[in-house]
Amino acid sequence: MKRILTPLLCIPLIVLTACTEDGQSEQSKPKVVKIDNDSEVNIVPLYGPYQKYLKASLKDYDAEVSKKNYIKYVLNDIDKMGEKENFDTTSLKGFFMMESTAYQQALLDRINALEERQDEIKKIITKNYIAAHKVLPKKKSTIFIVPINSEYKTMTEPMGGVAAGAYKDAIVLYIDSNFDKDALAYTVAHEYHHLILHDRHKYQMNKLLDSVIIEGKADAFADRVLKDVKAPWSDPMDDATIKHVAKLIQNGEASYEDLVAGSPQKEIPRWSNYNLGHDILNHYFKSHPDSSVEDWSFKSEADLLKGYKYQETLQQ
Repeated sequence: MKRILTPLLCIPLIVLTACTEDGQSEQSKPKVVKIDNDSEVNIVPLYGPYQKYLKASLKDYDAEVSKKNYIKYVLNDIDKMGEKENFDTTSLKGFFMMESTAYQQALLDRINALEERQDEIKKIITKNYIAAHKVLPKKKSTIFIVPINSEYKTMTEPMGGVAAGAYKDAIVLYIDSNFDKDALAYTVAHEYHHLILHDRHKYQMNKLLDSVIIEGKADAFADRVLKDVKAPWSDPMDDATIKHVAKLIQNGEASYEDLVAGSPQKEIPRWSNYNLGHDILNHYFKSHPDSSVEDWSFKSEADLLKGYKYQETLQQ
């Protein structure tokens, strides 16, 4: 019998994947990590809900049945956690990676591999969340761990097998079984900063430049929390490309997808929003070398762009 089935069958002799009374393996159960008297993070692997969804769908594959089972076992489980922890799950569940898969056996195998690395995953998340918390404290957060679908593996390979989304009081980490440890550490720190900004009443993502500024801040924050780890988009764009991308953003000719994935037709490199944001923040740091993390984290777009070489282009 394949080991991937042991969490589902609750075979008591397999200690690492033995099921508890509620049917979840120990590796699949949420773990609350207390940081201090006022702060904690709840780490929630979704291995168990995914296994239930796959078990219900694997015998006779039908796309519509698979979607219904995904809603029943995975998305409803997320809703229960949202109700328990008091955060809205609507945007989180609507993210394009949060869906059923046609590669069900491959996903079962990936879950099995991730369960074997769960102690390592938890340690990386905990260590870097606490490091970020020391810089900018936050009372309570939930981090979901989602095994990435095969449909999106190639998309995350340049990012070390890790993707993520941040929402009000929640982060979702999409992880491949062969993830890079440094990539996971960097992602936790980067997404933590998004959590902090979500707590501000002035937080907004109404235009493309908002994304550029917010991602630039998150990278600058992660760079300070993990001094020896760099994001895959850390190599700067040349000035001509920065100016070109800035013009397309201001003219409305670039989309969010263009900036993240790149567009050869529009001559936009992949990860342009991160690169441009990084360049804007570096300009600010040179002009304000004594600015604290808390200070620049909450600076407005106008403050950060003041004196920037492409300020007029971006604010026309």
